[in-house]
Amino acid sequence: MKVRLSAVDGPLTVQFEPSGMEYVLSPGEHMDVEWPPVAPGEIAGDIEHGAGTVTVSARGSGFARAWNAQGAEVTT
Repeated sequence: MKVRLSAVDGPLTVQFEPSGMEYVLSPGEHMDVEWPPVAPGEIAGDIEHGAGTVTVSARGSGFARAWNAQGAEVTT
């Protein structure tokens, strides 16, 4: 599954768990996040959101990959 996270009204902090890596997106920037395929009925990861923050978590052996707005892969 692939999702796009976008900063719209203000900065958005994207945090990856369990690594703790953080990236701050400026308004107008985005980041694409992708989890590997999982078996039907399983969940690869979670997204939690709050004011100005999104946390991307992996479940089980799944890990997320992410790319910044320029298409460069970033460390998760």
